[in-house]
Amino acid sequence: MSGRFEANPAGLQQSGNEVGGLPAHARKIGDDFIADQANYRGLNGYSDEFYSETHPRYEANNEMCLSAIRAFEDAFVGLESAIFGNRRNIVGTQEGASDLIQQQHSKLDSQGGEKR
Repeated sequence: MSGRFEANPAGLQQSGNEVGGLPAHARKIGDDFIADQANYRGLNGYSDEFYSETHPRYEANNEMCLSAIRAFEDAFVGLESAIFGNRRNIVGTQEGASDLIQQQHSKLDSQGGEKR
């Protein structure tokens, strides 16, 4: 791979801010899914043989869908955390390097060295 990577803290900040809204969207999808299920309660009966055969699978499928939606919510939270963590590391490294460069300039200045 050729080329050069250049860190973009401002871009990471913007990306993190944009990703920050995704967990709430996933949560709303899950909440809407739960609310929508009320429209289908009773369609397979309540206590007959058909209900006994179909209801457990119906509930399991709903739980599986809801679990997947909640997993997206968790993944988005983790992604946001990773983006901001990466940004903190980049900014910290840049600031640390700048501090070290300033310290070296100060040492050279105090020893009568030339500024370059």
